[in-house]
Amino acid sequence: MERITILGPKTSQTPEMRKIAEGIGAVLMENWNGERLDVAISSLENLELNTETLAVLPGAKIILVGPKSPSEVSKIMRLLERVRVFAWVESFSTEEFQVRTLQALDEAREARQASESLLMYLEHNESLQRLSAELELRIEDRRTELGESTSRLQQSQRRSEIMHRALNAVHISISVPEMERQLLQILHPQNHGITDAPNVEWIRIAFTAQTSLETREVDKRATSVFACPLGAHGTIYFGRNPDRPFRSEDKNFLTPIAEAVSLAVTRLQSLERMEQIKREWEETFNAIVNPVAVLDDQLRLVRGNRALLRGRAPEETVGRPCFEAVFRRTTPCPHCPIMTELNAGKFRSGRRTTGGVSNARPSQFRIEQSRTGLSSETFEVTSRPLQKAGTFDAASLVEPARDTSDSPLLVHLYRDATTTARFEKRIVESSKMAELGTIGSSIAHQLNNPIGGMLSHIQLLLMDMKTLSFEGKDELHRELKEMESGTRRCAEIVRDLLGFTRRADEDQAHDHDLAEIVEQAIKITELQTRSRGIRFKLDITGQDEVSLLVNGRFNLLAQAVRAVLLALLPSGLRDQQISLDISVQESEIQIRTEAPLSADANSVGPANEALDLTVAEQILSEHGGRLILSENGQVQQAILSLPRSKS
Repeated sequence: MERITILGPKTSQTPEMRKIAEGIGAVLMENWNGERLDVAISSLENLELNTETLAVLPGAKIILVGPKSPSEVSKIMRLLERVRVFAWVESFSTEEFQVRTLQALDEAREARQASESLLMYLEHNESLQRLSAELELRIEDRRTELGESTSRLQQSQRRSEIMHRALNAVHISISVPEMERQLLQILHPQNHGITDAPNVEWIRIAFTAQTSLETREVDKRATSVFACPLGAHGTIYFGRNPDRPFRSEDKNFLTPIAEAVSLAVTRLQSLERMEQIKREWEETFNAIVNPVAVLDDQLRLVRGNRALLRGRAPEETVGRPCFEAVFRRTTPCPHCPIMTELNAGKFRSGRRTTGGVSNARPSQFRIEQSRTGLSSETFEVTSRPLQKAGTFDAASLVEPARDTSDSPLLVHLYRDATTTARFEKRIVESSKMAELGTIGSSIAHQLNNPIGGMLSHIQLLLMDMKTLSFEGKDELHRELKEMESGTRRCAEIVRDLLGFTRRADEDQAHDHDLAEIVEQAIKITELQTRSRGIRFKLDITGQDEVSLLVNGRFNLLAQAVRAVLLALLPSGLRDQQISLDISVQESEIQIRTEAPLSADANSVGPANEALDLTVAEQILSEHGGRLILSENGQVQQAILSLPRSKS
């Protein structure tokens, strides 16, 4: 903080002077106590007393106050010989006094700041000189250390390069003799500096001996040897002249090489075992009697066993779609769930793998393949995803090897289940008939008596009404007639069902009227279609001229007709009348029917695409007949043919 001081004895400190001092922020001081002063003010009358004080004030700006008379000039001149005066004003009360005081205060402040800055500069300069000297010493030390470090780094790089070459040679060697030869070429003293790596003049890899002759030790008196064990496989020996024993740093350099040799020997032995396992696996794979296919993520064949190839060359099948390679089709198998998942972008990648094999549970499904006509084969397919761990060898059964190691794979096992499927369908059909027989019997026992009782009471009421006369008699009579008609209809349905099931126990084929068979099938079918407003109409061509007898089992033939009728009716079809026409050909009787296609219905394809049509085709085939399905524009047609009875 700046300080302004007015020097003088207390006797000269008048109230006016105190007021002036207070106005400029000055302090009245009789004797200087050694404190720093920025501005020192002295009146001329006290100049004699303050001269000594003013002469020793360091850096203070001195202002003299008094009249500027010739008599005072001599005093000031003597003072100027010892003290530098900043200003001389005539009176404390003048405006000049305040201006000069403020100017002196500003210059004192600037001078003090300059002095402090100079002092700081000098201190910093001295510190920088000291730091510069220390830095030069450190730079010299660092330069010396850097040179030594550079030399060591270059040597370390050369040693690392030699180590890298040695490890790479061990890795790429395909046999133990080649490994010895490559290492000796790298570590021989002619191929590197004497300080870069230990000199080695010969190398020997000795496996665990099987006989006493093979256990002969290396003569350590004739050579300097460093032996490093290769785990359970044996020992590797590094040798050179006996006058140059291996030092500790040499052993530290050669030990990692020995460890790499141990891993390489393990790798070579593992490869040999894997080759043997591969050959055994291929023989096992090809010995499977059922076709086995390995497919990629686009369902193209990657590998197949001999049962799948069936004498074809691998090049003819690899890379082709599964349906072409396995079944020799030109289009995908109908209703194949795997192809459906692929087209929907939901192919199971099998990424959750353990040891390269997916831990997902296998899926099973069946695929039917059509032969000539309506006959077909059924294959049971077991599909399991897996993650391929490597590529197949080019010399293997199937591959020109392709890099699909990151692609998901599928393994398909195909088993011919044609006979099994046919038996299952027959069992299903038999179970249907058994269930229908049970239902018919239950209806006979549970409904016949109530229906008979209801019909009897309704008829009694109608008889009593003939002798009665009351209001609303006609309306009640009509309602009772409707009740009688409905009850008779219920009784007719029960008789149709019982008539259908009574023939279920037929073991032998008999002659039956085909029209009766079709009528029975229509009655049973209408039980399911009546709620949709679908009715059937039977037309018979030439019934008076020829017989409509066919030989077979009544119930099975009716089931075949019913299955075809239900298969022809799309789910969206309503309020339609379906016509059936029976016509007689030279040696067979044909049943023709057709139904319109619905926009939201599934189209009808070959017979083997639906279980009901398959059963119907099988029944007709067993009776010497056939089933033909076709589409014409918006209409689908079915023709059932049966041979005429010879009796």
